Amino acid sequence: MALDKRDCWLTNDNSFGAYLANVQERDIDLLLMEEFHVSRDFVSWFCNAVGIEQAKFDGAWHSVTDADGETDLLLRVVSGGERVGILIENKISAPEQDQQDERYHLRATRAQNAGRFDRFVVCICAPKSYLDGLIESSSYEFRITYESIVEWFARSDDDRSRWRRTIMDEAVAQSRRGYRMIVNETVSRFHQDFFNYIQLRHPELTMRRPTPKGNKSNWILFKGLGFPKNIGFHIKMDQQTVELGFNGRLVSDLRNAIGELPADVRAVQKGGTAALSISTPFLDRTKPLHEQEGALLAVMAAVERLRPFSRLLEQG
Repeated sequence: MALDKRDCWLTNDNSFGAYLANVQERDIDLLLMEEFHVSRDFVSWFCNAVGIEQAKFDGAWHSVTDADGETDLLLRVVSGGERVGILIENKISAPEQDQQDERYHLRATRAQNAGRFDRFVVCICAPKSYLDGLIESSSYEFRITYESIVEWFARSDDDRSRWRRTIMDEAVAQSRRGYRMIVNETVSRFHQDFFNYIQLRHPELTMRRPTPKGNKSNWILFKGLGFPKNIGFHIKMDQQTVELGFNGRLVSDLRNAIGELPADVRAVQKGGTAALSISTPFLDRTKPLHEQEGALLAVMAAVERLRPFSRLLEQG
């Protein structure tokens, strides 16, 4: 059904222009979250799309984070006497992060072992043009197109459904136009200030000059001078950790080389990277770096604590 032009927020009027400047992934996150919580029909439709029949809603969560990153949406249903977790990565056009699909499975396995559900499904929700660009070996088990969600809303001829359909249509159009990062000046300044701090106070470390950053730029990557190519530091502000990552290695390699781990150090597997991790205070990228001296010093102390392990496998 064609939309009445008067119902379309993309249409400029003579007062203020378009109702929304653009659609961001978080907008779609919250739209889907609302549908999960208020529409049992939508839950059934979505579950059928990922191979789960006769599903009963059992909760939905946004931005679920653990040591392996963030799950955009987590829908839990009961089907056949089992609680099933559906982990959903939502994309409009932003590039995938490194090993993002594998880390979804790591988080799901950890949640399953903790008893939060009995089994799980990992899927990605995005415009068809985005999904067509995924590699065939991607670990997402199901792919839900924005276009199919548009068709779902088109089944109902009411103001609410037309509004949601229009939002999803615009997200599809934005995906075709390609990714355009919205620069966050505060976050960009934070990363630049951290770079300046490293340059001035820690000549034993090397870091690339940061480019302008968006809202979600919450990792800082750098190395020690003379580090092997596959080893580097990761400050993960969203996870409150500092990691020394060994790309192409397994946790068992680290354990065999170290033996018993120090009490403050954990060995974790992040897809194809084994890492030594230390918990740190929260370093807030949305606040000036100079106002967070205590957290900054704690983070750099963790870096110094991990730095000697960079030669671990050569010596082991």
